[in-house]
Amino acid sequence: MKFSPVLAVVLAFTLAIVLACSPISASATGISKSDIEAINAARTARSTAIANRDAAAAAAVATEDGVILPPNLPPRQGQAALREWFANFPSTSVTFTSIEIDGAEGIAYDRGTYEATSKEGTVTPGKYLWIWRKQGDGSWRVAIAMWSLNTLAP
Repeated sequence: MKFSPVLAVVLAFTLAIVLACSPISASATGISKSDIEAINAARTARSTAIANRDAAAAAAVATEDGVILPPNLPPRQGQAALREWFANFPSTSVTFTSIEIDGAEGIAYDRGTYEATSKEGTVTPGKYLWIWRKQGDGSWRVAIAMWSLNTLAP
């Protein structure tokens, strides 16, 4: 299923609002400790892929129709677009720190902060919100990823 960029943004915000307004305990929703560990492992895999300049591995953390919503740039959707994005990724490393992971019925959100290091060594802090979708094989992949800087862009 292919999402339009506008629909992706609307879905991300709607899911975040619904989940934020209805607290869900991990045991009541089906988002288990092992689901959270799998999401953390997948996020770490993306950080590792970015550090290794492995665009295919960084993109593979997303669903086939995955969408990224970079700050002040147009959305990118699908594996080909994501591989191109990560092949030209401006940072040499990104460290993610999850603050909250919650969800229900095969959908989860992951809210946190990040620090991106540029080729020149400048560290830029920001925040992110990723929407994860559980796959048929039990793995978790990012369906929608959005992030923004904590400071104004240079």
